[in-house]
Amino acid sequence: MQVDREGVILRTRVTRRLPASDAPLLDVLRVLLDGPSEDEQRRGLITLIPQGTRVNNVIIRGSTAYINLSEEFQFNTYGIEGYMGSLRQVVWTVTELSAVADVQILIDGRRVDYLGESIWLGGPLSRELLQE
Repeated sequence: MQVDREGVILRTRVTRRLPASDAPLLDVLRVLLDGPSEDEQRRGLITLIPQGTRVNNVIIRGSTAYINLSEEFQFNTYGIEGYMGSLRQVVWTVTELSAVADVQILIDGRRVDYLGESIWLGGPLSRELLQE
């Protein structure tokens, strides 16, 4: 993500090369949760995913990726824009994989209906549902 001169949060595409693996979904999520590289930070990129968020596990059923994140994901200090930004980061990253159409976020193994007070998580999220 990047914040423009007016303070608007912009989704910014980043391309990284990862080694081939038996768990590409887990690999891309771990890299995402690591945050921007030093070079990306110099270019003004940030992450809105709360610090300390971990991937507990992932599974794909049909075309839905079930992403089980640690409880830290629920506590975003950037408010509603931070919650939406962190969801967009996860959904856009995971749906780059051709086998994934949407994402169900779980927190410590359970479905949570809302992130914060008003961001719905009760079902699978697609790029279309999270359009800006």
